[in-house]
Amino acid sequence: MLPLRYPWLWVLLGWTLIAGVIYGSLTSDGMVRWLPFSDDVMHASSYGLLMTWFAGLYSRNRYGWIALVVLTLGLALEIIQSQLSYRSFDPFDLLANALGVSVGFILSFWMLAGWCQRLEEWLTSRHAGY
Repeated sequence: MLPLRYPWLWVLLGWTLIAGVIYGSLTSDGMVRWLPFSDDVMHASSYGLLMTWFAGLYSRNRYGWIALVVLTLGLALEIIQSQLSYRSFDPFDLLANALGVSVGFILSFWMLAGWCQRLEEWLTSRHAGY
């Protein structure tokens, strides 16, 4: 993990995002159905956010592992959905997940590497004068 001032907070927020994806994937109440986005856009953006979030906490040499874990989460949730009476396995969801992870990987590697560290530094410098 990158040297962070509040690593516990960033990890806790990341796990909260994961819990939200799990809940949204397994619930039957249509938690995000009111949003004006297609299911595929929700999958791509959710998995892209997970990739980008955790990439911000670790060095670039861990991005491949992060991508693998996030993709495995998506596959596991699709398999679980196939066992539920109110959900089903959708290979297009897996493709959307992979697209989101790929975009998150590229953005993280290219311009968002260490975003969490930079944010902490910016917040610290903004409040240093008080």
